[in-house]
Amino acid sequence: MEISFYLKRSNAKTETVIFARISYDGNSFKYYTEEKISPKFWNTKTRKAQETNKFPEYPEFNTRLSNISTDIRNVIRTFKNDNHAKIPSIAILKGLLDKKIRTQGPKTDTPKTLIGFFDNIIKQTKNGGRVQIKTGKPYSNATIQIYQNTLNRLMAFQTTRKRVIDFDTIDLEFYTDFIEYLSKRLKLTTNTIGKDIKTLKTILNEAIERGIIVNSQFKSKKFSTTSERTDSIYLNEKEIKAIEKLKLSDNSRLDNVRDLFLIGCYTGLRFSDFSILKPDQLINGFIEIKAQTKTGYPVVIPIHPTVNKIISKYNGELPRSITNQKTNEYLKEIGKEIDSLKENTSKTITKGGLKVITSFKKWELLTTHTARRSFATNEYLAGTPTITIMAITGHRNEKAFLTYIKLTPYEHAKVLKKQWDQRNNLMAV
Repeated sequence: MEISFYLKRSNAKTETVIFARISYDGNSFKYYTEEKISPKFWNTKTRKAQETNKFPEYPEFNTRLSNISTDIRNVIRTFKNDNHAKIPSIAILKGLLDKKIRTQGPKTDTPKTLIGFFDNIIKQTKNGGRVQIKTGKPYSNATIQIYQNTLNRLMAFQTTRKRVIDFDTIDLEFYTDFIEYLSKRLKLTTNTIGKDIKTLKTILNEAIERGIIVNSQFKSKKFSTTSERTDSIYLNEKEIKAIEKLKLSDNSRLDNVRDLFLIGCYTGLRFSDFSILKPDQLINGFIEIKAQTKTGYPVVIPIHPTVNKIISKYNGELPRSITNQKTNEYLKEIGKEIDSLKENTSKTITKGGLKVITSFKKWELLTTHTARRSFATNEYLAGTPTITIMAITGHRNEKAFLTYIKLTPYEHAKVLKKQWDQRNNLMAV
């Protein structure tokens, strides 16, 4: 079966209708959809909307075309299943498609296909119509992008493997094939694959809550979310001090980012929280946040002397924030100036099913999240009780917290030796 989309009037100056050319079992006919587009935004090679900022709705538009293609395949497959492999005539197929695709009164809020439902969930999330259950807050742009990436890969898998993706086809066989496709064909990392499976399971659970019947095999233990611990860096106290001492007064751009990063290093907050701190959150020597952006939980943090100096530097205010992306870019410029960050460090990930070891300069791995890992690791090394560090970082369980402790085997040995020395000193007394 082949389904391709074409413009009714390819030379039109205004929007024109899109039709599907459907070829199946020796039959071929045009089926006109309700989608319209200006020819200047149409890609004649891919037979989809152009991926251009001039037509920003192209992801949703192309998803709708993909949904139509899925509906057509499902209608033919269902007819064959219900009629002992009999092939529908063009007239019968057209009638079935009209019932399935074309508007019959008001549109339902719940699309009939998994791809359509997934796309609808993304739209609701973008528009603020779907919020986090625990906090009641909108989802972040990063989460929305993860959803979109998973949907894009599902649709690509469906096209590449010529496999129908729907609520009833998400079984263990699909899981095995999808994992193999992501790993071998796309050569994605273990954690990226894990995010795709986790996101898909989230969507399927939401479908169940909305009364949609879903293949229950996705709840099997074998339908698991894969993950591996990554080799992320942290900065020790000496390296943080070296960044603090850098002379950046002649570069306000880097000076501002450096100060913002130091606040992260001495508060343990996420970028989404330390980048929006306000003076009215500084109360009697403490930073008080009523609800963290990601978790919605409150946190109180003592103001570190370095943070106090930064606040004084900005006359009671805090450094202005820019985007996370730009901040990460400027941090690498800063990191290049620190000798210890010029040393090589390796990063091991599983990609395409193989262990890949890549060498980096330490400054190349510097990001805003390094500040949070550095806070947690340095406080752990200093002997601050884990429960206290978790109260500051906002972690709700020790398993999640321990992923932030980035110690080498040698550093773990030093921690143990320190404990032994303390015990021996007490025994000597």
